[in-house]
Amino acid sequence: MEKFYKESWISVAPLCLPEVTKNGVSKGVLILNQVDPVLERHPQLKSLFYIVERHGWFGPNEATMADVVLLEDQSVVDLAKLSSPYAIHLDIGPADFVDQDSFYPANNEILHDVIQISCWSRRKRIELYIDAAVKLPDVSFLHLGHFENNGTAEELEYRDECLRRARSVAPNIFFPFADCSSNDDLPKSCEEMNRWINSTRLGVLTTTSEGINRFKMECLSAGRPCLVPDDVAWTTRKHVNPMTGMLFFPDAESLAAKIREGLDELDRFSPRNYVLSHTGKKNSLPKLKRALMELCARDEAVYRYDEIDWNGRNESLLWGVDAIQTINGLVERFSVAS
Repeated sequence: MEKFYKESWISVAPLCLPEVTKNGVSKGVLILNQVDPVLERHPQLKSLFYIVERHGWFGPNEATMADVVLLEDQSVVDLAKLSSPYAIHLDIGPADFVDQDSFYPANNEILHDVIQISCWSRRKRIELYIDAAVKLPDVSFLHLGHFENNGTAEELEYRDECLRRARSVAPNIFFPFADCSSNDDLPKSCEEMNRWINSTRLGVLTTTSEGINRFKMECLSAGRPCLVPDDVAWTTRKHVNPMTGMLFFPDAESLAAKIREGLDELDRFSPRNYVLSHTGKKNSLPKLKRALMELCARDEAVYRYDEIDWNGRNESLLWGVDAIQTINGLVERFSVAS
């Protein structure tokens, strides 16, 4: 497990703190990734919290010691259950907790036809988005880019390559935050992102792989269908169906054709209705609470988690140094109390 541990990639979200009683400590609830290496360093966490593994991406989850596994990639469910046979496996990932009350259709002025929100990383294939724009000069494209690692030299180099290419061949793509060199000056709140999404008609992913799948699900919740390449993993294609969007072969011709089709036939989609019926926070939180109720019954513990809340966004998690400090503080505080 040591090989999976990277401090900058640790993320944590305390959904409920432990409660100290005369009989000891009633467990809290902690969302965590890199579960096994973290628990090897802080074994006390296991007695203080029910551990919910947030995995994302694709493939089987890595944890063997989590209590609840958010298994987004259902194509490997049997393999995942072999590696963590005592955990409760849920068919949801972080993106399934999208908040339908924060992302919703609004009567914003439509400023652009197509939107893409993706970080400046080569795996996002932003050049494919640019090449599709070249083929649709009458369509207005919008790209909001952030930095996975807050603006490394490699990220800035890729951003500048994309900007030069777009300015040369695709003046119909708008990059409103092109001059930002870190994430500090970029919009990130639910309110801001909902406004940007609602200023467009159609979402487009060109990625080879996604982590939390936030952009796709926020588009769908806001009533915007989304186009997704057909060569990506099951987790990224998840929830893409005739109600919510379309898949496309990952070349410029196919993407441009699907964009044209989507814009011409927007009325045939009903992505928000799908989200309200099948996924989103209002459907996923009850699944998580039922799993916690099952754990409490197993442990003969009092269930007290009806008020937990989580929207699955990156901003809802503490990362890297902040995550480590939080974990250290929780262990010190509640281990002493117990």
